[in-house]
Amino acid sequence: MKCAVITPVGPGHEAHVAGVSGASLGVAKAYGMGPFTEIDHYVMDDTKGEHGRSNRRNDALKQALGAGVDWVFFLDADDRITPNAFEVFGKVIAAEPDLDAVWGLICTTRDDRDMDLREEQPASLDTRDDLLAYPPYLSLNIGHFVRTACAAAVGFDPEMNAGEDFKYYFALWREYRCAKRPEIFYINRQGEHSSGPRGATGRDWSVSVTDQWRDELRGSRIYVDLRDAAGATEARMRLTNPTDIIQSEHASGRFFEAGSLEKLRRLLKSDNPSIVEVGANIGNHVVWYGKHLNPARIYPVEPNPEALAILEDNIQVNGIDGYIDRRGMGYGAGRGNGRFRTQTENADNLGATFLVQDDEGGIETRSLDELMGDAPVDFIKIDAEGMEFDVLEGAAGVIERNRPVIWVEVKRENMLGFAQTWCKQAGYRIVDSTPYINTIDYFAVPKE
Repeated sequence: MKCAVITPVGPGHEAHVAGVSGASLGVAKAYGMGPFTEIDHYVMDDTKGEHGRSNRRNDALKQALGAGVDWVFFLDADDRITPNAFEVFGKVIAAEPDLDAVWGLICTTRDDRDMDLREEQPASLDTRDDLLAYPPYLSLNIGHFVRTACAAAVGFDPEMNAGEDFKYYFALWREYRCAKRPEIFYINRQGEHSSGPRGATGRDWSVSVTDQWRDELRGSRIYVDLRDAAGATEARMRLTNPTDIIQSEHASGRFFEAGSLEKLRRLLKSDNPSIVEVGANIGNHVVWYGKHLNPARIYPVEPNPEALAILEDNIQVNGIDGYIDRRGMGYGAGRGNGRFRTQTENADNLGATFLVQDDEGGIETRSLDELMGDAPVDFIKIDAEGMEFDVLEGAAGVIERNRPVIWVEVKRENMLGFAQTWCKQAGYRIVDSTPYINTIDYFAVPKE
Protein backbone atom coordinates (compact mmCIF):
# COMPACT_ATOMS: atom_id res chain seq x y z
CA MET A 1 0.00 0.00 0.00
CA LYS A 2 1.34 3.43 -0.99
CA CYS A 3 1.13 6.77 0.83
CA ALA A 4 1.98 10.31 -0.31
CA VAL A 5 2.64 13.15 2.13
CA ILE A 6 1.47 16.38 0.48
CA THR A 7 3.22 19.62 1.40
CA PRO A 8 2.39 22.89 -0.39
CA VAL A 9 5.27 25.37 0.00
CA GLY A 10 4.14 28.99 0.00
CA PRO A 11 6.14 32.25 0.15
CA GLY A 12 8.41 32.34 3.18
CA HIS A 13 8.26 28.59 3.76
CA GLU A 14 11.14 27.50 1.56
CA ALA A 15 13.48 26.70 4.44
CA HIS A 16 10.84 24.80 6.38
CA VAL A 17 10.50 21.95 3.89
CA ALA A 18 13.92 20.47 4.59
CA GLY A 19 14.33 21.72 8.14
CA VAL A 20 10.87 21.02 9.57
CA SER A 21 8.34 18.94 7.66
CA GLY A 22 10.88 17.08 5.54
CA ALA A 23 13.13 16.27 8.49
CA SER A 24 10.22 15.02 10.58
CA LEU A 25 9.02 12.85 7.70
CA GLY A 26 12.44 11.23 7.44
CA VAL A 27 12.35 10.42 11.17
CA ALA A 28 8.83 8.98 10.90
CA LYS A 29 9.72 6.72 7.95
CA ALA A 30 12.80 5.47 9.77
CA TYR A 31 10.75 4.78 12.90
CA GLY A 32 8.18 2.68 11.08
CA MET A 33 6.26 2.57 7.79
CA GLY A 34 3.11 1.20 9.36
CA PRO A 35 0.85 -0.39 6.72
CA PHE A 36 2.72 1.25 3.82
CA THR A 37 5.35 -0.28 1.53
CA GLU A 38 6.11 3.10 -0.03
CA ILE A 39 5.86 6.65 1.33
CA ASP A 40 6.66 9.59 -0.97
CA HIS A 41 6.87 13.30 -0.21
CA TYR A 42 5.02 15.49 -2.71
CA VAL A 43 6.59 18.91 -2.22
CA MET A 44 4.40 21.32 -4.19
CA ASP A 45 6.24 24.56 -4.87
CA ASP A 46 4.36 27.86 -4.65
CA THR A 47 7.13 30.04 -3.27
CA LYS A 48 6.23 32.83 -5.71
CA GLY A 49 2.57 32.75 -4.66
CA GLU A 50 1.38 32.08 -8.21
CA HIS A 51 -0.89 29.11 -7.50
CA GLY A 52 -2.31 29.13 -3.97
CA ARG A 53 -2.20 26.22 -1.53
CA SER A 54 -5.56 24.82 -2.69
CA ASN A 55 -4.40 24.50 -6.29
CA ARG A 56 -1.14 22.94 -5.15
CA ARG A 57 -2.97 20.39 -2.97
CA ASN A 58 -5.35 19.59 -5.81
CA ASP A 59 -2.43 19.16 -8.22
CA ALA A 60 -0.76 16.78 -5.78
CA LEU A 61 -3.96 14.74 -5.45
CA LYS A 62 -4.14 14.35 -9.24
CA GLN A 63 -0.51 13.27 -9.27
CA ALA A 64 -1.12 10.78 -6.47
CA LEU A 65 -4.14 9.29 -8.24
CA GLY A 66 -2.10 8.82 -11.39
CA ALA A 67 0.67 7.11 -9.42
CA GLY A 68 -1.73 4.65 -7.76
CA VAL A 69 -1.27 6.12 -4.27
CA ASP A 70 -3.78 4.64 -1.83
CA TRP A 71 -3.63 7.20 1.01
CA VAL A 72 -2.38 10.75 1.39
CA PHE A 73 -1.42 12.77 4.44
CA PHE A 74 -1.51 16.59 4.42
CA LEU A 75 1.50 18.16 6.12
CA ASP A 76 2.15 21.88 5.90
CA ALA A 77 5.76 22.96 5.42
CA ASP A 78 6.10 24.42 8.92
CA ASP A 79 4.53 21.46 10.74
CA ARG A 80 5.99 18.17 11.97
CA ILE A 81 4.64 14.68 11.49
CA THR A 82 5.12 12.59 14.65
CA PRO A 83 7.68 9.74 14.61
CA ASN A 84 5.08 7.01 15.11
CA ALA A 85 2.36 8.51 12.86
CA PHE A 86 2.40 5.74 10.26
CA GLU A 87 2.46 2.92 12.80
CA VAL A 88 -0.37 4.47 14.82
CA PHE A 89 -2.43 5.03 11.68
CA GLY A 90 -1.88 1.40 10.72
CA LYS A 91 -3.36 0.25 14.03
CA VAL A 92 -6.39 2.52 13.61
CA ILE A 93 -7.15 1.37 10.08
CA ALA A 94 -6.59 -2.29 10.99
CA ALA A 95 -9.26 -1.96 13.69
CA GLU A 96 -11.61 0.10 11.48
CA PRO A 97 -10.90 -0.83 7.85
CA ASP A 98 -14.04 0.90 6.57
CA LEU A 99 -12.71 4.37 7.40
CA ASP A 100 -12.00 6.73 4.51
CA ALA A 101 -10.28 9.46 6.52
CA VAL A 102 -8.72 9.65 9.98
CA TRP A 103 -7.81 12.69 12.06
CA GLY A 104 -5.92 12.75 15.34
CA LEU A 105 -5.78 15.13 18.27
CA ILE A 106 -4.92 18.78 17.74
CA CYS A 107 -1.45 19.27 19.19
CA THR A 108 0.38 22.59 18.90
CA THR A 109 3.74 24.18 19.68
CA ARG A 110 5.32 27.61 19.40
CA ASP A 111 8.90 26.83 20.36
CA ASP A 112 9.35 23.15 19.38
CA ARG A 113 9.81 22.27 23.05
CA ASP A 114 6.45 22.54 24.76
CA MET A 115 3.69 20.57 23.04
CA ASP A 116 0.10 21.38 23.99
CA LEU A 117 -3.00 19.32 23.36
CA ARG A 118 -5.78 21.80 22.63
CA GLU A 119 -7.99 21.97 25.70
CA GLU A 120 -11.66 20.97 25.48
CA GLN A 121 -11.26 19.27 22.11
CA PRO A 122 -13.12 15.98 21.65
CA ALA A 123 -10.89 12.92 21.82
CA SER A 124 -12.99 11.11 19.24
CA LEU A 125 -15.51 12.00 16.55
CA ASP A 126 -17.48 9.36 14.68
CA THR A 127 -20.16 11.11 12.64
CA ARG A 128 -20.83 14.39 10.88
CA ASP A 129 -23.26 15.27 13.67
CA ASP A 130 -20.45 14.78 16.17
CA LEU A 131 -18.25 17.09 14.13
CA LEU A 132 -20.87 19.85 13.89
CA ALA A 133 -21.45 19.82 17.65
CA TYR A 134 -18.00 21.35 18.29
CA PRO A 135 -16.51 24.74 17.38
CA PRO A 136 -14.21 24.18 14.39
CA TYR A 137 -11.06 25.27 16.22
CA LEU A 138 -11.67 22.40 18.67
CA SER A 139 -12.48 19.70 16.16
CA LEU A 140 -10.05 19.18 13.25
CA ASN A 141 -6.79 20.39 11.77
CA ILE A 142 -5.12 19.83 8.41
CA GLY A 143 -2.89 16.84 9.32
CA HIS A 144 -4.95 13.74 8.49
CA PHE A 145 -4.82 10.50 6.54
CA VAL A 146 -7.39 10.16 3.75
CA ARG A 147 -7.96 7.78 0.88
CA THR A 148 -6.61 9.48 -2.22
CA ALA A 149 -9.72 8.94 -4.31
CA CYS A 150 -11.95 10.46 -1.62
CA ALA A 151 -9.79 13.56 -1.16
CA ALA A 152 -9.51 14.05 -4.93
CA ALA A 153 -13.28 13.74 -5.39
CA VAL A 154 -13.85 16.55 -2.89
CA GLY A 155 -10.78 18.73 -3.44
CA PHE A 156 -9.95 22.20 -2.11
CA ASP A 157 -11.65 25.38 -3.31
CA PRO A 158 -8.97 27.50 -5.07
CA GLU A 159 -11.17 30.61 -4.90
CA MET A 160 -10.98 30.76 -1.12
CA ASN A 161 -8.12 32.53 0.67
CA ALA A 162 -9.25 31.30 4.09
CA GLY A 163 -11.48 28.51 5.36
CA GLU A 164 -11.00 26.21 2.38
CA ASP A 165 -9.82 23.55 4.82
CA PHE A 166 -13.20 23.31 6.54
CA LYS A 167 -15.13 23.48 3.28
CA TYR A 168 -13.18 20.36 2.33
CA TYR A 169 -13.65 18.75 5.79
CA PHE A 170 -17.41 19.34 5.86
CA ALA A 171 -17.81 17.86 2.37
CA LEU A 172 -15.60 14.89 3.21
CA TRP A 173 -17.54 14.11 6.41
CA ARG A 174 -20.80 14.44 4.51
CA GLU A 175 -19.82 12.04 1.72
CA TYR A 176 -17.46 9.52 3.32
CA ARG A 177 -16.74 7.55 6.50
CA CYS A 178 -14.54 9.81 8.60
CA ALA A 179 -13.37 9.72 12.20
CA LYS A 180 -11.16 11.44 14.74
CA ARG A 181 -9.21 9.24 17.13
CA PRO A 182 -7.20 9.92 20.33
CA GLU A 183 -3.84 9.70 18.59
CA ILE A 184 -1.30 12.35 17.60
CA PHE A 185 -0.30 12.29 13.93
CA TYR A 186 1.39 15.67 13.70
CA ILE A 187 2.39 18.83 15.57
CA ASN A 188 1.03 22.15 14.34
CA ARG A 189 3.74 24.82 14.67
CA GLN A 190 1.96 28.13 15.30
CA GLY A 191 3.07 31.65 14.42
CA GLU A 192 4.86 30.89 11.13
CA HIS A 193 2.15 31.21 8.51
CA SER A 194 2.99 31.57 4.86
CA SER A 195 2.79 35.03 3.30
CA GLY A 196 2.07 36.14 -0.24
CA PRO A 197 -0.92 37.40 -2.28
CA ARG A 198 -3.22 34.59 -1.10
CA GLY A 199 -2.26 34.93 2.57
CA ALA A 200 -4.98 35.39 5.19
CA THR A 201 -5.16 36.26 8.88
CA GLY A 202 -6.45 34.12 11.70
CA ARG A 203 -9.50 36.37 11.88
CA ASP A 204 -10.18 35.80 8.15
CA TRP A 205 -10.10 32.07 8.81
CA SER A 206 -12.37 32.34 11.84
CA VAL A 207 -15.00 34.40 10.00
CA SER A 208 -15.04 32.07 7.00
CA VAL A 209 -15.17 28.87 9.01
CA THR A 210 -17.85 30.14 11.40
CA ASP A 211 -20.04 31.15 8.45
CA GLN A 212 -19.62 27.68 6.98
CA TRP A 213 -20.39 26.04 10.31
CA ARG A 214 -23.60 28.07 10.59
CA ASP A 215 -24.63 27.03 7.07
CA GLU A 216 -24.01 23.36 7.86
CA LEU A 217 -26.07 23.62 11.05
CA ARG A 218 -29.09 25.09 9.24
CA GLY A 219 -29.74 21.84 7.43
CA SER A 220 -29.06 19.59 10.42
CA ARG A 221 -30.45 18.69 13.84
CA ILE A 222 -27.42 19.10 16.05
CA TYR A 223 -27.46 19.12 19.85
CA VAL A 224 -24.65 20.14 22.17
CA ASP A 225 -24.04 18.97 25.71
CA LEU A 226 -24.13 21.41 28.61
CA ARG A 227 -21.93 20.22 31.47
CA ASP A 228 -21.83 20.86 35.19
CA ALA A 229 -18.72 21.74 37.22
CA ALA A 230 -17.77 18.06 37.45
CA GLY A 231 -17.97 17.65 33.68
CA ALA A 232 -21.16 15.57 33.68
CA THR A 233 -23.80 16.28 31.06
CA GLU A 234 -26.74 18.08 32.64
CA ALA A 235 -28.66 19.15 29.53
CA ARG A 236 -28.65 19.07 25.72
CA MET A 237 -29.55 22.06 23.55
CA ARG A 238 -30.29 22.41 19.84
CA LEU A 239 -27.60 24.33 17.96
CA THR A 240 -28.71 26.31 14.91
CA ASN A 241 -26.52 29.43 15.06
CA PRO A 242 -23.21 29.25 16.94
CA THR A 243 -22.79 33.05 16.86
CA ASP A 244 -26.12 33.73 18.54
CA ILE A 245 -25.48 35.23 21.99
CA ILE A 246 -27.30 32.43 23.83
CA GLN A 247 -26.29 29.56 21.58
CA SER A 248 -22.62 30.54 21.69
CA GLU A 249 -22.74 29.77 25.41
CA HIS A 250 -24.38 26.43 24.64
CA ALA A 251 -21.67 25.66 22.07
CA SER A 252 -19.15 26.20 24.87
CA GLY A 253 -21.01 23.75 27.11
CA ARG A 254 -22.67 26.28 29.43
CA PHE A 255 -26.12 27.63 30.26
CA PHE A 256 -26.61 31.27 29.31
CA GLU A 257 -26.82 33.58 32.36
CA ALA A 258 -25.69 30.79 34.67
CA GLY A 259 -24.77 33.28 37.41
CA SER A 260 -28.21 34.87 37.41
CA LEU A 261 -29.88 31.47 37.46
CA GLU A 262 -27.94 30.64 40.62
CA LYS A 263 -29.12 33.93 42.16
CA LEU A 264 -32.67 32.81 41.45
CA ARG A 265 -32.12 29.44 43.10
CA ARG A 266 -31.22 31.22 46.34
CA LEU A 267 -34.29 33.45 46.22
CA LEU A 268 -36.98 30.84 45.57
CA LYS A 269 -38.57 29.47 48.72
CA SER A 270 -40.87 26.87 47.16
CA ASP A 271 -39.59 23.30 46.72
CA ASN A 272 -41.89 22.82 43.71
CA PRO A 273 -42.32 26.26 42.16
CA SER A 274 -44.82 27.18 39.48
CA ILE A 275 -42.92 29.31 36.98
CA VAL A 276 -44.01 31.79 34.30
CA GLU A 277 -41.30 32.53 31.72
CA VAL A 278 -42.20 35.56 29.58
CA GLY A 279 -39.85 35.63 26.60
CA ALA A 280 -38.89 31.97 26.82
CA ASN A 281 -36.92 32.23 23.55
CA ILE A 282 -35.24 28.86 22.76
CA GLY A 283 -35.60 27.51 26.30
CA ASN A 284 -32.28 28.15 28.04
CA HIS A 285 -34.03 29.11 31.29
CA VAL A 286 -36.93 26.70 30.81
CA VAL A 287 -34.56 23.73 30.55
CA TRP A 288 -32.53 24.95 33.54
CA TYR A 289 -35.72 25.20 35.63
CA GLY A 290 -36.71 21.67 34.63
CA LYS A 291 -33.27 20.29 35.48
CA HIS A 292 -32.61 22.19 38.72
CA LEU A 293 -35.80 23.40 40.43
CA ASN A 294 -38.14 20.38 40.47
CA PRO A 295 -40.95 22.64 39.25
CA ALA A 296 -44.64 21.93 39.66
CA ARG A 297 -45.33 23.61 36.31
CA ILE A 298 -43.50 25.82 33.81
CA TYR A 299 -45.53 28.22 31.67
CA PRO A 300 -43.38 29.41 28.74
CA VAL A 301 -44.70 32.51 26.97
CA GLU A 302 -43.03 33.00 23.58
CA PRO A 303 -44.50 34.51 20.39
CA ASN A 304 -41.63 34.12 17.90
CA PRO A 305 -42.18 31.09 15.59
CA GLU A 306 -38.44 30.68 14.94
CA ALA A 307 -37.67 30.53 18.65
CA LEU A 308 -40.71 28.33 19.37
CA ALA A 309 -39.50 25.59 17.03
CA ILE A 310 -36.15 25.37 18.85
CA LEU A 311 -37.87 25.68 22.25
CA GLU A 312 -40.00 22.63 21.49
CA ASP A 313 -36.91 20.67 20.44
CA ASN A 314 -35.13 21.58 23.66
CA ILE A 315 -38.11 20.63 25.81
CA GLN A 316 -38.37 17.23 24.17
CA VAL A 317 -34.68 16.31 24.07
CA ASN A 318 -34.31 17.16 27.78
CA GLY A 319 -37.31 15.10 28.87
CA ILE A 320 -39.07 17.97 30.66
CA ASP A 321 -42.33 17.88 28.71
CA GLY A 322 -44.19 16.75 31.82
CA TYR A 323 -43.50 20.10 33.48
CA ILE A 324 -44.67 22.24 30.57
CA ASP A 325 -48.03 24.03 30.25
CA ARG A 326 -48.23 25.41 26.71
CA ARG A 327 -51.05 27.92 27.14
CA GLY A 328 -48.66 30.84 26.52
CA MET A 329 -46.65 29.33 23.68
CA GLY A 330 -47.43 31.23 20.50
CA TYR A 331 -48.52 34.35 22.39
CA GLY A 332 -46.83 37.49 23.56
CA ALA A 333 -47.54 38.96 26.98
CA GLY A 334 -48.76 42.54 27.29
CA ARG A 335 -51.38 44.79 28.84
CA GLY A 336 -54.14 42.88 27.08
CA ASN A 337 -55.22 41.68 23.66
CA GLY A 338 -53.32 43.12 20.70
CA ARG A 339 -51.72 42.29 17.39
CA PHE A 340 -48.04 42.66 16.66
CA ARG A 341 -45.29 41.52 14.33
CA THR A 342 -41.82 40.37 15.36
CA GLN A 343 -38.70 42.29 14.43
CA THR A 344 -35.15 40.98 14.79
CA GLU A 345 -32.42 43.54 14.13
CA ASN A 346 -29.47 41.26 14.94
CA ALA A 347 -29.39 37.78 13.43
CA ASP A 348 -26.95 36.74 16.16
CA ASN A 349 -29.28 37.73 18.99
CA LEU A 350 -32.58 35.93 18.51
CA GLY A 351 -33.44 36.69 22.14
CA ALA A 352 -33.52 40.42 21.31
CA THR A 353 -36.47 39.96 18.94
CA PHE A 354 -39.10 42.51 19.88
CA LEU A 355 -42.77 43.12 19.08
CA VAL A 356 -44.00 46.00 16.94
CA GLN A 357 -47.70 46.90 17.09
CA ASP A 358 -49.33 46.07 13.78
CA ASP A 359 -53.05 45.51 13.27
CA GLU A 360 -52.19 43.12 10.43
CA GLY A 361 -49.44 41.35 12.38
CA GLY A 362 -49.47 37.62 12.98
CA ILE A 363 -48.60 37.75 16.68
CA GLU A 364 -51.27 38.06 19.35
CA THR A 365 -50.70 39.29 22.88
CA ARG A 366 -52.63 38.41 26.03
CA SER A 367 -52.30 39.65 29.57
CA LEU A 368 -50.81 37.23 32.07
CA ASP A 369 -53.95 37.69 34.14
CA GLU A 370 -55.95 36.24 31.22
CA LEU A 371 -53.43 33.53 30.34
CA MET A 372 -52.89 32.31 33.89
CA GLY A 373 -56.40 32.56 35.30
CA ASP A 374 -56.40 31.12 38.82
CA ALA A 375 -53.22 29.03 38.36
CA PRO A 376 -50.74 29.49 41.22
CA VAL A 377 -47.50 31.32 40.40
CA ASP A 378 -44.34 31.35 42.54
CA PHE A 379 -41.98 33.05 40.12
CA ILE A 380 -42.23 35.26 37.03
CA LYS A 381 -39.32 35.90 34.67
CA ILE A 382 -39.88 38.79 32.23
CA ASP A 383 -37.64 39.40 29.21
CA ALA A 384 -39.89 41.45 26.95
CA GLU A 385 -37.43 43.73 25.13
CA GLY A 386 -38.79 47.07 26.32
CA MET A 387 -42.37 45.93 27.03
CA GLU A 388 -41.67 45.09 30.68
CA PHE A 389 -44.18 47.61 32.05
CA ASP A 390 -46.88 46.33 29.67
CA VAL A 391 -46.28 42.80 30.95
CA LEU A 392 -46.32 43.91 34.61
CA GLU A 393 -49.53 45.87 34.11
CA GLY A 394 -51.18 42.86 32.48
CA ALA A 395 -50.03 40.66 35.38
CA ALA A 396 -51.30 42.94 38.19
CA GLY A 397 -53.90 40.42 39.36
CA VAL A 398 -51.49 37.46 39.31
CA ILE A 399 -48.89 39.46 41.22
CA GLU A 400 -51.32 40.77 43.85
CA ARG A 401 -52.79 37.31 44.44
CA ASN A 402 -49.62 35.18 44.41
CA ARG A 403 -46.84 37.61 45.44
CA PRO A 404 -44.26 35.78 43.29
CA VAL A 405 -40.54 36.38 43.07
CA ILE A 406 -39.96 38.51 39.96
CA TRP A 407 -36.91 38.59 37.69
CA VAL A 408 -37.31 41.30 35.07
CA GLU A 409 -35.05 42.68 32.37
CA VAL A 410 -35.44 46.47 32.39
CA LYS A 411 -34.23 48.90 29.75
CA ARG A 412 -31.80 51.46 31.16
CA GLU A 413 -34.25 54.29 30.54
CA ASN A 414 -36.88 52.41 32.59
CA MET A 415 -34.67 51.72 35.62
CA LEU A 416 -36.04 54.43 37.89
CA GLY A 417 -39.59 53.75 36.77
CA PHE A 418 -39.26 50.15 37.93
CA ALA A 419 -37.06 50.59 41.00
CA GLN A 420 -38.77 53.65 42.47
CA THR A 421 -42.29 53.70 41.06
CA TRP A 422 -43.45 50.18 40.22
CA CYS A 423 -41.82 48.50 43.22
CA LYS A 424 -43.27 51.09 45.62
CA GLN A 425 -46.76 50.79 44.20
CA ALA A 426 -46.70 46.97 44.06
CA GLY A 427 -45.11 46.50 47.49
CA TYR A 428 -41.87 44.94 46.21
CA ARG A 429 -38.20 45.49 46.97
CA ILE A 430 -35.13 44.83 44.83
CA VAL A 431 -32.78 42.28 46.40
CA ASP A 432 -30.27 41.71 43.59
CA SER A 433 -29.41 42.76 40.06
CA THR A 434 -27.26 41.89 37.06
CA PRO A 435 -26.18 44.84 34.88
CA TYR A 436 -25.71 44.71 31.11
CA ILE A 437 -24.80 47.41 28.59
CA ASN A 438 -28.33 48.51 27.67
CA THR A 439 -30.40 46.74 30.32
CA ILE A 440 -30.33 45.62 33.92
CA ASP A 441 -31.90 42.48 35.36
CA TYR A 442 -33.66 43.13 38.68
CA PHE A 443 -34.63 40.46 41.18
CA ALA A 444 -37.54 41.66 43.30
CA VAL A 445 -39.47 40.06 46.17
CA PRO A 446 -42.55 41.17 48.11
CA LYS A 447 -41.97 43.46 51.08
CA GLU A 448 -42.69 41.68 54.34
